[in-house]
Amino acid sequence: MATTVTFLFYFSIVSSFFISSNAGRKLLDSESVSTSGASNLTYVCDPSRYSNLGLDMSDFAFCDSKLPYDVRAKDLVDRMTLTEKVKQLGNKAVGVPRLGLPKYEWWSEALHGVSNVGPGTYFDDVIPGATSFPLLFSPQQRSTSPCGRRLVRLFQQKQEPLRDPRWGRATETPGEDPYVVGAYASNYVRGLQDVEGTENVTDLNSRPLKVSSCCKHYAAYDVDDWLGVDRYHFDAKVTEQDMSETFLKPFEMCIKDGDVSSIMCSYNKVNGIPTCADPKLLKDTIRGDWDLHGYGSNIVSDCDSLEVMVNGHKWLGDTGADAAAQALKAGLDLDCGDYYPNFTETAVKDGKVKVKEIDRSLNQLYVVLLRLGFFDGNPIYNSLGKKDVCSQEHIELAREAAKEGIVLLKNVNETLPFNSYKIKKLAIVGPHANATTAMIGNYAGIPCKFISPLDAFRNMVK
Repeated sequence: MATTVTFLFYFSIVSSFFISSNAGRKLLDSESVSTSGASNLTYVCDPSRYSNLGLDMSDFAFCDSKLPYDVRAKDLVDRMTLTEKVKQLGNKAVGVPRLGLPKYEWWSEALHGVSNVGPGTYFDDVIPGATSFPLLFSPQQRSTSPCGRRLVRLFQQKQEPLRDPRWGRATETPGEDPYVVGAYASNYVRGLQDVEGTENVTDLNSRPLKVSSCCKHYAAYDVDDWLGVDRYHFDAKVTEQDMSETFLKPFEMCIKDGDVSSIMCSYNKVNGIPTCADPKLLKDTIRGDWDLHGYGSNIVSDCDSLEVMVNGHKWLGDTGADAAAQALKAGLDLDCGDYYPNFTETAVKDGKVKVKEIDRSLNQLYVVLLRLGFFDGNPIYNSLGKKDVCSQEHIELAREAAKEGIVLLKNVNETLPFNSYKIKKLAIVGPHANATTAMIGNYAGIPCKFISPLDAFRNMVK
């Protein structure tokens, strides 16, 4: 006869995987195109779409799929007025209806699955994933990205090594070791971005993307509300050696090993200069030393970083136009915020920045969208739909990733694994014993279902 054993568990906040339930959404809809006759479409350069708009697609070289991406991007940018150009430099790019260019939202989160704005398979928070050997990150993201909203930019997990476990955003990082952080990031990026069969294409500017992945936050960004100093006012004083060996190394690996298509600069200053306005960090290091390649990539700000420069750091007494000009000249291509759209035109008219700086950034942004299939579509993913969300295969992969992330420190009397035939009573206590939403971590999405600790143990012993 089975014996009765009582175990006592105390549940606080721990992480668990969860699966989103929403069906995939098409990128373009009738609100994205300035015409009442437009129907739901999945890419820009569809002849029937241009016909509905009353335009002839053959008039626009940027829709000629036989041309190189950089030529097409330049053709599009050259057709825009200055006012139209600056309105595309924020995360909410408004589009240019007269050219058939729809609006586009660059901002989506993907810390451990597509967050809120789209469906997908959700995995453990980042720190447990970084303990997984062998690395499961790439196959994890191969199951996540096809089920998310296609043709999208994803801001992924933080690449800063964790220096102090009291930091409130510690769960977003892969840990304290710069190499582990970089290896995690590189595999994560490859899983998100790579289209199967094209991983070894030599022309990095035209290699297709499933999604555009972004490594953040660059750099030395690991203080938030500490002794009265928050991330909007923090000035990281870092030696050149520590900067190179600790804080920059994961981002270098993200670019060189992961071939990431975007890097996000952070709110803080480093040695007195805001990261998003520092040409040494952006143009010289990211583009120069690490060779973030040509047209097919870009650098984006953390959201409202330019406003933080002006109102938080009060950098050089800047106006909005000053901040926009300094960031553009430093190499920042995209403003997650509204400073670029609102102040860049004034900066040009005041002689603070040249139009060629704007054109450079826009060309790089549109090549990324061309690589994503935003203009031409991607038939590989046309068959994806609701059936691909919450598939059993992806659920099992998430379960395997969660198991691989567990570290067993002690097993008194060989208590684990539980024997469900012998255990007939379990006491599950604590503030999160029956928790659901509290278990899923931050940057989360809408799950297919929740399984609380209480439910899980009930299923085991029933």
